[in-house]
Amino acid sequence: MSNGRASRRTWGEGSYPIMGMLKDRSDRAFALVERRHGDVSHCAGNEFAAADTMMLFPLSTMRAFAQRDLSPLLPIRAYLRRVGERPGDPRAVAKRDPGMSPMLA
Repeated sequence: MSNGRASRRTWGEGSYPIMGMLKDRSDRAFALVERRHGDVSHCAGNEFAAADTMMLFPLSTMRAFAQRDLSPLLPIRAYLRRVGERPGDPRAVAKRDPGMSPMLA
């Protein structure tokens, strides 16, 4: 019976089946992005576009809250490096994530 308080159980994969499902979905999404960046330099092709701006949240900012090891994902790491080297990126980071250091590696 619930008393309205948050459960003290951990949210690890073994605790709730949905967590395993969410991890599988996340793994599939990262694999899709990995394949895409193996073929082209940016999300929508070979030029920086709005899609790149949108993808920076799950690939960089969200990792501050849901940790993800990108070390085996070489095309994604190369993509984040390219985006971070753009002249306008420091200004965009200041607006997008004030006070946060960009996770571009």
